Amino acid sequence: MTEDKTITMNDNEYNIDEVSEKAKYLISQLKDLQTQATQLRGRLDQVDVCSRGFTQLLEQELENPEQTEG
Repeated sequence: MTEDKTITMNDNEYNIDEVSEKAKYLISQLKDLQTQATQLRGRLDQVDVCSRGFTQLLEQELENPEQTEG
C-alpha cells in the first residue's frame, strides 16, 4: 500500500516530506480523525439497524403478547 506523498489545500499542492514537523503532525491527526469518523459512521449504522430490529420485535410483542405463567 502506498501512502499519498502530497496534500492539496487551498488549491496548493504540498509535498509531505517537505512540510514542517508541525504540519506533518496536523496531517496525521486529520487522517486519524477521518478514520475515526468512518468507524463511527459504521458503528452508527449498526446501532440504527439494531434499533429498528428491537422496534420491530416490540411491535410484534405488543400486537401478539406471549402468555406467561404466573
